[in-house]
Amino acid sequence: MYLGLDPGRDKIGFAFVDENGELLYSGIISKKLFESFLIALSEGNWVELAPYGCEGDTSLLVDKNVELVLLGGGTTSEELERGLRRRKIEYKVVDESFSTLQARKMYYRIHPPKGFRRLWPLSLLVPGRDIDDLAAWALTRRWMEKKIVDGGVTHGS
Repeated sequence: MYLGLDPGRDKIGFAFVDENGELLYSGIISKKLFESFLIALSEGNWVELAPYGCEGDTSLLVDKNVELVLLGGGTTSEELERGLRRRKIEYKVVDESFSTLQARKMYYRIHPPKGFRRLWPLSLLVPGRDIDDLAAWALTRRWMEKKIVDGGVTHGS
């Protein structure tokens, strides 16, 4: 599985994604908790992530390993890169242009508007929660799609 990280000024969206691009589990953590997040990641202690979850279930992560971390290259990514290097976690930096717009679309695919809101254009709707985790999912899918176009996903790289 892959782990997407969408770094922000105060919080980090994360998304665990299977080899088919499907979302297994996602959430949002405070940037202050990143070191604890890395420890849980290194130990495969998925239960530690449960309080920060937004979509999916940590049980979907059991017996899986993170093959590669995909880090959004925008706001404050350098700080996260240092943490990943310190723990010797393999990562690639991904362009995060328009990932928030993609995340909004993903949010409404998962949580379709109800009632009269169904009639409004999605661009006028505001998601019912922060969507940094879905931006991380968008980054991961973008990288996966690029790898397919470039000649296939290489596992273990």
